[in-house]
Amino acid sequence: MHPTRISPYDDAGVTSRWALATGDEAGREDTDMAQRTGGALRGSLLIPLVAIPLLVAGCTGATNTSSGPYTYGSNASDVKPTDVSTIDKTLAATKKPDSPVKLAVVLKSLTNEYWQEVERGMKAAAAYYGVDVNVQAASSESSESQQLNIAQTMVTQDYNAYLVSPESTSNLTPAINQMKSKGVPVVNVEDARVEATTFVGPESLIEGGSAGDFLAEHLPKGAKVAQIEGAAGSNAATLRTQGFKDSIKAKGSLQLIASVPGDWDASKAYDAATTLLQQNPDLAAFYANNDTMALGVVKAVADAGRSGRVLVVGTDGVPSAIKAIEGGTLAATTTPQPFSQGFWSVQAALALLQHQTLPPFIATPAKVISKENVTSSYGTDGLQTELPAR
Repeated sequence: MHPTRISPYDDAGVTSRWALATGDEAGREDTDMAQRTGGALRGSLLIPLVAIPLLVAGCTGATNTSSGPYTYGSNASDVKPTDVSTIDKTLAATKKPDSPVKLAVVLKSLTNEYWQEVERGMKAAAAYYGVDVNVQAASSESSESQQLNIAQTMVTQDYNAYLVSPESTSNLTPAINQMKSKGVPVVNVEDARVEATTFVGPESLIEGGSAGDFLAEHLPKGAKVAQIEGAAGSNAATLRTQGFKDSIKAKGSLQLIASVPGDWDASKAYDAATTLLQQNPDLAAFYANNDTMALGVVKAVADAGRSGRVLVVGTDGVPSAIKAIEGGTLAATTTPQPFSQGFWSVQAALALLQHQTLPPFIATPAKVISKENVTSSYGTDGLQTELPAR
């Protein structure tokens, strides 16, 4: 497929020859330690696909019965991730439905750039396939009750499928049970893994590991590095932190001199980095568990007069971080490509409605974006410039 250029300048954020209409960094990082059981696997594993037959052909109206043709076991402890690249042909085979399709989306919050990109990808897919998508989100990442109220309101309406990004593994349970009783697909998008038909999201351990691999490739042997961790108790922080440490140990060429908390906060990351730079004049690099903190570290490095001599790597791939890479202040970010993730999530919902068989855990890639490849995937505005396979 030839990539379709997209633009941030129309109302919905996307324009193309198909007339496509279409950043509180506690961010996308959930605090439940059990949310990504399968995330601790370092590689992309192929597993037998779960057959999910339909009772009717095509994308027809939602079935409001107490039981339906779908399964909801994507959060089972024995579920292993399947890399999205291994099922791209399945997703690309998704057809534009012949009859109207309505998708309900409940995201964590739209105050964070990451989730804004997920939403943009969803709207791009909805426009491409000619379906209606209604995106709602809580006012903040800590508004669990508000998110539940939003979900329960949407579940009373006639939607063909639901896409949810819960703030925890339990806050949307009543609404998800109602969705399941309607007998329609439930796609779990990112973070907290819940009872859904399929989960679409990253493996955080690999995100951290990829950051360590990048630094090992770009620094001399024996170079000193430090890590700024996300919030204590956050599953994403725990896995990214461990992935980075595992990479440093496996490569054996770098010295990890400190791993300190930054709590997903740019100011706290700035303060932590400033202290470490003062204590370690030969410090060569930082890895911050997300881009918000990474940009705080970038400022600390600049204020210490060490720009260009200390590398900084983040995780997420939000537009402000992409622009920092283009500007040369951020060395790299490891990203599951939130725009693509949103697009894949809508594709997954439609594929399920069209008899397609999908794995219960679709793992989005930990792609490393640096100055070497940033212009091939992103525009100067920091937005992804092409649609996924379709």
